[in-house]
This record gives sequence, structure tokens and C-alpha cells, in this order.
Amino acid sequence: MTETTATDAKYVDAVRKGLSEVLNKDVSGAAESVRLFDELGLDSSSALELLITIEEILDVQFDADELDMTHFETVGSLAGFVAAEASA
Repeated sequence: MTETTATDAKYVDAVRKGLSEVLNKDVSGAAESVRLFDELGLDSSSALELLITIEEILDVQFDADELDMTHFETVGSLAGFVAAEASA
């Protein structure tokens, strides 16, 4: 079992905040295992809006060439992508 560090938590929180804004519902307590499309109702257009929102929250830019649909499987997988891109 892995521990969530403060840095990791920053990115998980940013994903949750972005999801809450884009989906217009509170998902601040969503577990990292929550599936974005299946459980939260994210779709392709809201996924793009979510990335833009997270970029604004963290003041970073993502490389679209690095983006893959596997990054959008769960809250945790998207947070991992965001963390990797933010530290690149």
C-alpha cells in the first residue's frame, strides 16, 4: 500500500476541485479509485474542459501529445498525469 504524500495530495485535490467545477457537483471527497467516465459522468468535451480548469488551478500547461485516455480512468490516474506534467 502506498502513502499519499503532501505533493500527491495537492494534485489529487486539484483534480477533485476541477471535477467539482466542471461537473457542477461536489466531488471533493471522491476516492482516488473513482472512475471519471463510469461513475462521475465525465464525457469527452467535459474532459477537455477539466484539463483547462486544472491548468488554471495549478497555473501549469499540459502537453497534449502526452495525453492518453488511460489518464482519465480514475481520479488517481489523472492526478498522476497532472503531477508528472507539472513537474516536467
